[in-house]
Amino acid sequence: MKTIRFAENLKRIREWRELTKEELGERIGVSGVTVGYWESGRNEPRMGKVQQIANVLNVDLDDLLFNENMEEIKTNADKLMSEEKATAINTIINLSDKDVKVLNELMKIYINKPE
Repeated sequence: MKTIRFAENLKRIREWRELTKEELGERIGVSGVTVGYWESGRNEPRMGKVQQIANVLNVDLDDLLFNENMEEIKTNADKLMSEEKATAINTIINLSDKDVKVLNELMKIYINKPE
């Protein structure tokens, strides 16, 4: 059976992402004090909130809960899609085909612009 390492991983990953407790709390709808309670093991969030934390920190839920190897967590996180990219994709999905075509042309121009 896996050992739950949520409290220590939350703190390590939050610090790696260079977020304060208050910043993380703001992004998930709780106070910085609540984040501190979770990191100390004093309280535990509900499962839905844990998934939200993983999404905001852009880490795999399994890594947040169980993984003790920070280098492995970082490697796995590099493979995940960032919150910004997911938001952009969701925005594009809701565009008309005509607007997507225009956006594609703009991206081609941007990607090929001289430095």
